[in-house]
Amino acid sequence: MSEMLGNQYFLSRNFFKAQEAYEKVLEAEPQNDYVKKRLIVCFTQTGKILKAFDLFFDIVKKDIEIITSTDLVADDCPCPELIRKYENVKPNSECSRDAKLMLGMLWLYCNTQTSLEFFDNILSEEKTDSRIVEVRNIIKEKISHTENHYSQNN
Repeated sequence: MSEMLGNQYFLSRNFFKAQEAYEKVLEAEPQNDYVKKRLIVCFTQTGKILKAFDLFFDIVKKDIEIITSTDLVADDCPCPELIRKYENVKPNSECSRDAKLMLGMLWLYCNTQTSLEFFDNILSEEKTDSRIVEVRNIIKEKISHTENHYSQNN
């Protein structure tokens, strides 16, 4: 029941209420990747960037396709509209680490290359977070695999 309620809130872009509902679902179903994927978006919009990154890291490490295979229309993914709010923020922009981290996560739902650029930029400024390094490497591997697959099929 909470997942359906969370979905309703998510569809209406009430990320605070969706977050509450999805957190209850995760308590009962800690392996529910669909809910985690949506909860990442909720956390980015409710200012809980580090909580979002914790979930994001776990999912990307487990299977990056959970995020990159998002159908923006069928899944009613709000990432393109959320990203548009920050359209002036580029990977090399002067802004907070949290803003870059948030955008790196959101971009992965839409465009792996742009996501990689944000994570590359975070690493250029601070090389100490091993989780950022690992996420960057997984995204890079995904892009490389996709390019190799594409070139073999053409």
